[in-house]
Amino acid sequence: MIRSIPNPPMGQEDITRFRRHLEKHLRGNFSAKEREVIASREARAKMNVQRIIANCGGKNPLLGY
Repeated sequence: MIRSIPNPPMGQEDITRFRRHLEKHLRGNFSAKEREVIASREARAKMNVQRIIANCGGKNPLLGY
């Protein structure tokens, strides 16, 4: 089991990088290459979900229906 760390140790660089990425996601300021990577990741996730549902007889084991 993965333990959650409520207050992980973070340096100033980590905090700056986190804030920069958060602002980028909230504003939606992505380059064309980043949008392509995000779209491919979403497509891959959607294919995996469909494969899991197909292997479970049409039921979603994570949601219970």
